[in-house]
Amino acid sequence: RCVCETVIILSFFKNLGRDEIAKLPVLGTLTDFKLLDQNGQAFTKADLEGNIWIADFIFTTCAGPCPVMMSQFTELQDRFSNFRKLNLLSISVYPEYDTPEVLTEYASRYDANTDRWHFLTGPEKDVKELIKNGFKMGDFEDIIFHSERFALVDQKGQIRGYYSGIQTDDMKNLKKDINILLAEK
Repeated sequence: RCVCETVIILSFFKNLGRDEIAKLPVLGTLTDFKLLDQNGQAFTKADLEGNIWIADFIFTTCAGPCPVMMSQFTELQDRFSNFRKLNLLSISVYPEYDTPEVLTEYASRYDANTDRWHFLTGPEKDVKELIKNGFKMGDFEDIIFHSERFALVDQKGQIRGYYSGIQTDDMKNLKKDINILLAEK
């Protein structure tokens, strides 16, 4: 861990009481999955082991909440740029349109560092399975419907929280909880 990461974490916790430092709840463990990233390469849960990650479900033609959610991810990418163990994961719920090539172009719109912010697609049944049984969120009848929530996942693949990607208070809580996970051993 670099010195700058340690200083940021220590200054964050200096202002917290003991109760606030309590461990975050474990809300479930993510199931294994295999999708394709924006480069057309296989991407699995194992690719993220040992890292903290935030996941959301989007589609590139969305004119509703997705642009707001992507702006939030851009802000998180910039805010936590010194933390190599933090990754972002945007999973398309419209896989028949959102090919790796489309996702690559979409990532560039948000200046995504695709070494740490991955855009995934795959067969509709696999995406639905991941939403339903992996993240336990979203509407499983209509693949186009998607959640506005972000999921925070720890280094062991455990879901530690859900946060609205469009609500200011939830985003503040997400940033606080990311710092808690970054400080955990």
